[in-house]
Amino acid sequence: MTTNDIEALRPRKAVLYLRVSSKKQTETAIDIDKDGNSIATQRDICEQKAGSLGAEIVHEFVEPGVSAQTIEKRPEFQAMMTFLADNRDVDYVIVYARARAFRNFVDAAITRRHLDKLDVRLLSAREDFGEGTYAEAMEAVTDIMNQVQNQLSGEDIRIKMRNKAINGGTLTKAKLGYLNIRKDIEGRMINSIGLDEKRAPFVLKAYELYATGNYSIERLEATMADLGLTSRRTTRYPEQPVSASKLHTMLKDPYYVGFLVYKGDIYPGRHEPIVGQDLFDQVQEVMSARSGAGTRDRVHNHYLKGMLFCHKCHALGRESRMIYVEAKGRSGSLHEYFFCRAKQEGLCDTRYIPTSVIEDSVVDEYARLKLEPTFEADIRNRLTTALDIEQEDIKATYAVLRNQLSEIERKESRIVDLAADGTLPTSKIREKLFELAQ
Repeated sequence: MTTNDIEALRPRKAVLYLRVSSKKQTETAIDIDKDGNSIATQRDICEQKAGSLGAEIVHEFVEPGVSAQTIEKRPEFQAMMTFLADNRDVDYVIVYARARAFRNFVDAAITRRHLDKLDVRLLSAREDFGEGTYAEAMEAVTDIMNQVQNQLSGEDIRIKMRNKAINGGTLTKAKLGYLNIRKDIEGRMINSIGLDEKRAPFVLKAYELYATGNYSIERLEATMADLGLTSRRTTRYPEQPVSASKLHTMLKDPYYVGFLVYKGDIYPGRHEPIVGQDLFDQVQEVMSARSGAGTRDRVHNHYLKGMLFCHKCHALGRESRMIYVEAKGRSGSLHEYFFCRAKQEGLCDTRYIPTSVIEDSVVDEYARLKLEPTFEADIRNRLTTALDIEQEDIKATYAVLRNQLSEIERKESRIVDLAADGTLPTSKIREKLFELAQ
């Protein structure tokens, strides 16, 4: 039996490369998506292709919700190429369609060159061009047409987005203080933007407070948290107080005065404004004055920050946080204080209290705190268990980081090999090494 006969009898192996452009498509089932836009559909068709070749699928690489135009920015594609280099017995890379794998013909050509060196064929489950010179030509033409179609689609989307902006349509999800709604326009239900009756008044209040010049972003964050301003709950994050950074972005956004910004241009929006133009201008003046005068809003940290409330206000039936501030004296020395937020509104006359006094009071209070022995033992056991779990998590994290470092070193060695082979230009090698260093 000749070597060719033995090779012909060897079981064939294949890997699948499945890719979608948005995370939403990863959740689409095959029974409702027959056009290959979902992972489930692509997997089914690619498995059928592997079966027709008599090939065993040894690995599957899924690029979910990644819209990167080039293969260099797709981690799963790069992982697949690494896998193929380490497993030289793979015969095929099967994709649903060439357009799923490549958005430009340059990437397709580079990939083909790498796969040829590894003696691996790339096959499209939907596009069977056969073998030979004409088949290669058809693949190249298909890749070029896919790139043209991709560019035309992108240009079409940009035109539509700009037209929507010019006509005042909101291009993003509803911002804080607004809601995405369905509105009946002449018998047709269309997507629109409406006021969030729960949060819009708080947004207006935030603008009004900051415009007084008496509130830093940090103080405004604490005040709005006390008043009840929260973000909307999402599938990933619960409803929570709005952070200082989000408040800062909100206060600069002309969307709240009835405009929207697209590609640096400002257009009148169709949504209802929450803030008047005069109030918005006043807020911008306060921000500009603080930024220009070197008194930029700063975030100061203290381990008791956000945990203390004013006792005098509590006795009067209201809840008001103690705010931590840092101030420099005439000699340049730093002084740290806590004061009641309600003091800014003239509702509380509690004096500024040095942090050292607050800290000593907290220590004294804990010293007087007596816990039941059973409760103390239970808490100690819970803390010990929690710390043990945290230590295990830290060890696992270190292991992952060590593996990542090993992977980076292996990629660096691979780039050096490519440099020696003359496969990549010097500029590209430097770029790749810089990315790995980062």
